[in-house]
Amino acid sequence: MIFNTALNDELWIQETQFIPSPSRLFHLEPIGIGTSYVESLTSYVARLAEAHSVPSGTLLAREVRPLVRHDNATNSLNSSSTVALYGQASVKALNGTQSGAKQLVKALEALTKRTDLQFLTMLPWAQVFPVLGLLKDFHAWCPYCYQEWLNNKQVIYSPLLWALKAVKICPNHLQFLKSKCPHCEQEFLPLWHNSRPGFCLKCGRWLGIKPEMNDQHKHLFEETTNSQQEIWKVQTLGELIQLAPEFSHPPLRETIKTMLKAYVHQYTQGNVSAFGRWLGLSRYEILHWYSGVAIPNLDKLLKICYILETTLVNFLQLKLVPISPNKLASLEANEPIKLTQPALVTSKNTPKPEQVIQAMQLALEEEPPPSLTQLAVRLGFKTYSSLTAISKSLSASIAARYTEYQQQLRHSQIRDLLELSLFGSESPPPSLRKIALRTGIGLATFYHYCPTLCHAISLRYKDYRKFLHKLSIQQGCREVRQLAPVLHAQGITPTAKNLRKFMQNPSSLWHSEVIEVLKQVRRNLE
Repeated sequence: MIFNTALNDELWIQETQFIPSPSRLFHLEPIGIGTSYVESLTSYVARLAEAHSVPSGTLLAREVRPLVRHDNATNSLNSSSTVALYGQASVKALNGTQSGAKQLVKALEALTKRTDLQFLTMLPWAQVFPVLGLLKDFHAWCPYCYQEWLNNKQVIYSPLLWALKAVKICPNHLQFLKSKCPHCEQEFLPLWHNSRPGFCLKCGRWLGIKPEMNDQHKHLFEETTNSQQEIWKVQTLGELIQLAPEFSHPPLRETIKTMLKAYVHQYTQGNVSAFGRWLGLSRYEILHWYSGVAIPNLDKLLKICYILETTLVNFLQLKLVPISPNKLASLEANEPIKLTQPALVTSKNTPKPEQVIQAMQLALEEEPPPSLTQLAVRLGFKTYSSLTAISKSLSASIAARYTEYQQQLRHSQIRDLLELSLFGSESPPPSLRKIALRTGIGLATFYHYCPTLCHAISLRYKDYRKFLHKLSIQQGCREVRQLAPVLHAQGITPTAKNLRKFMQNPSSLWHSEVIEVLKQVRRNLE
């Protein structure tokens, strides 16, 4: 029999196929990606833990923590306390835009081999939504949704939409979201060591609505005021969350500045103050957002979009909506001042008193407001005393307005500086005194402008010092237990003085807890 060797080899030799390595955790699919009711990251963690039959805290401690650097962690690796791993403030922000959310997404994607977990948070909008005012402090839910899902045997979870502070109602049932357990009257964080979607994390009871209560609360929301605006808020935010995977790249911070400039030009021909007054915003707010020094929080941005009759998606995609006749009529009725101003007198020759008065009156509407000295130089005077001599009242108003502007600008700069320090990724976290030394700003100034942020930074640093103290004690006890038997075996009495020579952290012997361990070890050796 004649064999075809080439054919035989062709049958046996096959191209090696690439088989990807398995994921360490289940490749659990998030609920609702590409819809307005996409699951939140904290809900996903709870469901992932439930799928593995372990508490959420255990999953985070055993699997996530080794992949994430937690400088505030105070417990050992076997800790099941979610708050101990992240800190209470960070647990509240895991669905948001901060580094904690980014690190958790990265770790979970590595463990589950998924690539879409960022859409369970507000990370795609990190550059356009400030941290403050973005998320609720405590978990919120719609009891009607929970009950409906239970009755239909659907998966119980918590949508990202419920976590946003601006969302107060359920878009499906038009009911106010709840944040207190109806059984124990307690509020709780969106993620806990024993999280279970649909159940209270304090008392463990079901959070869905009772069937007999369904008709009683059917029209609760419709009877309240501002219902249309609340419905619009939840709809436009739902649209934003739904379209997040379709954005080719995240919107940049400059988007807000660009759109505000476009709308100011369209509505008030470049008059920033007039535009701000028409929107019901302070001069300080609109000026800083228009110049790009700061960006509005989500609630303020929603207010702007609602008045302009546009959506967040259109706004962030740089889609300018034409002014409607109704808006134009409203603008003209509420803004009797002229939308354009004549040029100020800039002649090098000394102007007439009536020209100076006119220039001073116009300066009161100028943005940013000029100082008396700047205005005097502009008008050809050497000092501002000439302006005071012409009109004391106008001079006082200009000076007061400039002072107010400078104070607001100073407040904004200090607030941004402290927020960057508080929510940044600097490690170890700096104390307020250290921030003051490197910026040249006094502690009293910090507390004068931003007392709440100052207290938050001080509290965080205090927690960090407590962590170092506890770590020093743990390290000292460990070294004593290791070195004392070695010295004893060599005929050296394991006293504190002798141990100090061999310890990496001899200063830990100042702690009473370490000395107690040393005494116990010596008693065991005798």
